[in-house]
Amino acid sequence: MSTRRVVVHAPDERGLRQVTVDGAPAGSAWSRRDLRRQLRSAGLPGDVDLEDRSAVSWRGADSATWPDRAGRRRATIALMAAGLTVSALLLADIGMVDALGALTFAGRLTGFLFVLSGVVQAVAAAAVFDFWGKRTLRYSGATVLVGLLIAVATEVLLLTVWFEEREWTPYLPVFVALALWCPWAVWAVWRERAWKGITHPRSFTAGVLVTALLTLANFSYSALYQPKAALFHFKVEAKFGTPTRDPELPLIYLPVTLRVVNDGVVPAYILNSNYRVQGQQSVFDGKKTEPDQKDWRADAELGINTELHVRPVGYRNVDAGPVVPTGAWIAPGTTFTTERVVHIPTDATYDLVSTSASVAFLRADRGKMDERFKLPIFSWREKTDRFFDCSATVCPDYVMNHARVRHNNNILNVTRRPRYISSDRWITKTDSGFAIRISSFDSRGHLSSDAESAERYGVEEYYSGSTATPYAALLAAKRP
Repeated sequence: MSTRRVVVHAPDERGLRQVTVDGAPAGSAWSRRDLRRQLRSAGLPGDVDLEDRSAVSWRGADSATWPDRAGRRRATIALMAAGLTVSALLLADIGMVDALGALTFAGRLTGFLFVLSGVVQAVAAAAVFDFWGKRTLRYSGATVLVGLLIAVATEVLLLTVWFEEREWTPYLPVFVALALWCPWAVWAVWRERAWKGITHPRSFTAGVLVTALLTLANFSYSALYQPKAALFHFKVEAKFGTPTRDPELPLIYLPVTLRVVNDGVVPAYILNSNYRVQGQQSVFDGKKTEPDQKDWRADAELGINTELHVRPVGYRNVDAGPVVPTGAWIAPGTTFTTERVVHIPTDATYDLVSTSASVAFLRADRGKMDERFKLPIFSWREKTDRFFDCSATVCPDYVMNHARVRHNNNILNVTRRPRYISSDRWITKTDSGFAIRISSFDSRGHLSSDAESAERYGVEEYYSGSTATPYAALLAAKRP
């Protein structure tokens, strides 16, 4: 028989009974089995007679009173820990992308805060076992409360952003599950008064609010304000050099200088570019005294000038091609310069030769593209099982560059279905150019016909303007 005195106190509001041995705390117990474990830990024999009143005193309730609802408590622990764990993994998954790869400091800070919040929630998930257990740790309740507040705040943010488009994403089931979990978790934590024991509740609340506001402010700054406020500007130039006649062949060599300068503060991707040299053919009427109203109307619809004595009747592409490599990255202060030489026959029927260039950019502070965008797709080689359509009976030839485009803030990526950016470059006898389109895939796995506004991704096109020189001046060029 043990000579040590064991006292089992009355159950508390959760059904847990404190245990003392010879006046010293020896833990607490949920059940008779748990009581025996506590006694063994205190050095008493495992077969002590719990009904021996000389060895064990029962205060406030007898030995048969164990009000703990173990099944309910364990279910609460499992559900609370699971919700916090899922939320932690979600935040870490979202934040890691920006923390490691965001272009701006604000974007990386937002990503870091998401990862840090996920770590806090993981700690809170571990604290659940103590808080709904025997509460041997002083701040387990506060830790659970912080984790839950983070879950609620981020869930509100993610659902708010998702609701703008209301699209299916692989993350949506997680958002919905957490949205259903949060009210129950708030009720469970409120019922247990998890904030009890916090030494400075006002400071604690202020700290949580400041962290939440800082995350929201950084998200708003990196996703909304900064991409609109930062200066984005390029110079695109196309200029003729001094022509030279071939000493033997009936050719004129006409140099063309193409220049692209990023004189803003935002880097960019080259979505596509095109330069062209055109020969203009015209008819001359020296007796005309006033513009023809019909011709003026036609010119106004085309957006071209109306000349009194000269009427353009045709254009021919003499040279056309890209200005800079498609998919290239151009940082602030960078200059791309290309020198080309155009071959023009001396017996051509042109009266003017003109050149122009245009370049389309994607702001890198709004979006980023996969590397596969640099790989061209040739329409004439993709005749079957292709993901792009052509409404015409016979599709014209074009070169496509295509890849997924992502927002520079990963919160937007996980709340939107994937978007793809396509850039098509084409050429005809009289013209050349390119077109940019951003869209998703439709139910057939083809690019959707519903194009999205390119402005929200920061797609902008810069044009050099047109430079022209008389063909007669080329014919007057000297031989080397």
